This record gives sequence, C-alpha cells and structure tokens, in this order.
Amino acid sequence: MIFFKHTEYTNFKTNMKSTIALLLVALLTTAFRSETKGSLVVSLSNITQTGKINVAIYREGGEFPDDKFIVKTQTGECKSNVCSFQFEEIPFGEYAIAIYQDENGNGKLDTGTFGVPTEPFAFSNNFKPRWGGPTFEKCSFKFQQDKQSISITMINSLFGGD
Repeated sequence: MIFFKHTEYTNFKTNMKSTIALLLVALLTTAFRSETKGSLVVSLSNITQTGKINVAIYREGGEFPDDKFIVKTQTGECKSNVCSFQFEEIPFGEYAIAIYQDENGNGKLDTGTFGVPTEPFAFSNNFKPRWGGPTFEKCSFKFQQDKQSISITMINSLFGGD
C-alpha cells in the first residue's frame, strides 16, 4: 500500500513537470513569434478618368512588371479623384506595384507609339518613365509592418501636366 502511494506521487510529479514544460514552450513560442504577414493599403490620387482600376503587387524576379511574379491583384471602380485598395495577408518583404486604369474596358493597358500608355497608369515610388520603362529596383519598397500604407499618384499622360 505504501509503494502504491509513492508511485502515484512520482507519476503526479512527472506529469506536472511535463505540463509545465509544455506550457513554457507554448508561451515562449507565442512571445517570440513575429508576424510574417500583414495588410497593405494602396492609396491612389489624381484619378481623372472613369474605368476600372487594376492594381498588382509584384515580387522580385524577371522583368518588371511580369505577370509570373504577381503576388496579389485587385480591380475596382473609384468614384472620386482618390481611392484606396486594401490587400490582406501579404508576406513581409520587398515589392513593387503597377497600376493601370482600363478606360475602354478591354482588360489591358492600351499603348500607342513606342509602347507609351494611352490610359492612366502608375507605379510604386511614383516612378514616372522618362527614357525607358520601370524596373523593380526603381519601383520597389519594403513592406515590413501590418497596416502599412503606400501613396501613389496616377499618371494620366506622359506628355501633359500630370
């Protein structure tokens, strides 16, 4: 009978030690785990035309913008000269954004002579092409915190005032 009580006590001590160890591991894992994803708000201004706005977030790789490297996209209408698009669950990292406004609804950015866009467009870092197109390096930014915002101004014409 005494041996039985000692065994129960030993099992209780062993179970308590295991439980405490598991709780400590769980607490430490939660305390030191950093967020790896967040939401990104893309705010647009200088919207002067009507038509769906297409926003695409790209990761690095190949030529920019290349659809193979799209992380997320959104399409929407803007009712004023400013609007925002919120992207959820974006992994923290380095990205570039390309935007165009599809005025005629044909699902693509229309271009004219020498590939110059004839519809409004924009890039992150407010990159405005002068002698050559955008590159990931010129348009990239670091996304490193939840609810981060980026502001981008639409380009309605490369040859006009905006």
